Amino acid sequence: MNRPPTTITITKTFPFVDFVIGNTYSRLKDSNAKFDITGRHRRVHDWTLYVDFITPSSPSGDHCGSDLIRKVQFDMPMMTPSKFFSHCPIELTGENGPGHRWRFKTRQQTYGPVSVRIAIIGRGGTVLRRVYRTVLSPGGGRNSPETFVERKSIMPHKAVPMADVKFGIELELSTSSDVTHGDVANLIASKATVAVMDMTDYAKGVADSHSDKWRLVGDSSIMCSFSSPNCNTFELVSPVLRGGAGLGEVDRVMNALGKIPSIKINWSMGFHVHVDVKDLTLSNLKNVCQNFIKYEVAMDRCMPKSRRESKWCRSNRSAFGTTSNKTINDMIASCSTKEELGNLMSPTKYYKLNMQPLVSGRQPTIEFRQHSGTSEKEKVKSWIRFCVAMVHNSARLRSPSHLASNADGDRIFDMLFMHVVKDRSLRDFYRKRSRDLEEPSSCCDGCASGGGCVIGSRPSKIPRH
Repeated sequence: MNRPPTTITITKTFPFVDFVIGNTYSRLKDSNAKFDITGRHRRVHDWTLYVDFITPSSPSGDHCGSDLIRKVQFDMPMMTPSKFFSHCPIELTGENGPGHRWRFKTRQQTYGPVSVRIAIIGRGGTVLRRVYRTVLSPGGGRNSPETFVERKSIMPHKAVPMADVKFGIELELSTSSDVTHGDVANLIASKATVAVMDMTDYAKGVADSHSDKWRLVGDSSIMCSFSSPNCNTFELVSPVLRGGAGLGEVDRVMNALGKIPSIKINWSMGFHVHVDVKDLTLSNLKNVCQNFIKYEVAMDRCMPKSRRESKWCRSNRSAFGTTSNKTINDMIASCSTKEELGNLMSPTKYYKLNMQPLVSGRQPTIEFRQHSGTSEKEKVKSWIRFCVAMVHNSARLRSPSHLASNADGDRIFDMLFMHVVKDRSLRDFYRKRSRDLEEPSSCCDGCASGGGCVIGSRPSKIPRH
């Protein structure tokens, strides 16, 4: 007797997350409401449209909850601009019900209800579209829960588009004795298609007068590695760069540097990023400083120990002594001038966050000094993106509260990247970097590239003038 063939059904389990769409609501006083673009209607309705993703209390898997979502797009054709993107959710506190809620949102003011087209975009590229009509009454509105399923292969988080902010970089480097400064300048110019000048034999004032070009300048604080005592040292200084286009130029320059096999890094070298703050108010700068103090310990996790404890980039927190976090937060808030704020945060230039360029009036920037020397493109680009986001987002967010004295280190790290930097690609990059630095064999970039870092025996460093 013949038996029918057995049929086996294979069901593939796709990652999923539950979500809820809704809006909050409050009515503004007429005197506080701005007119719309026509000048005829006051935008008295203040609402926040949100998509809340519910993460299980005990999540399983690497791609559960809101981390499954790349971004949420809000499309409002009747408004200018018409599209808003939320790349990084905020964790909600005090919510009832099981699990944690992470909110992607946009806040708007209108003179009437609007219909919003929402696109939920997963990390694999799956898109779920919904239309939501805002509810302009006390309590707002809220839809029933739904489920988003990512049916495509999960991809790493993409970098958030960089803010259109001016910045500049300084890379301290060395080459072997047979590669001259002129060789380095010529190679970068030809491979990266940028203007480069060898100014290593010129006085600082002369070199600074060519700030519209990339330039190699001398720096007496940079020491040769023990394995290459006759090296050629230099500092590669960028012109003023801006936003994504500037980051693209850095990419080309770093690719060109990669063509020089004898580039070496050691503990005497650093990598500095200047961020333009010309248009920031005193209040904006206070926010930046308060966040820097609040999250300094989290940033330290992204740096080798040699930079966390270096006297050339001291802890800004240490400038306040043993004062409590709350008192420091209040001291920053009470500053009445930018000069007072700058001197409070960094009495000299040798602090992780150097405010002295702003205090002296030399240039309208603040300088992040704590990164170790590197010739690795991804490290350079990631730190630029971090510094710009740290300043740009801190300036536009509300004033931060002080950090609790018993705050958990992992929690502080996540808060920095989710609440301030707002870039999960950078979070993942520095989470891995932090873990790598915890390895007993971890060293500086120079070790990895043959630069000759010797644990317990560092090149000496002298102060810059």
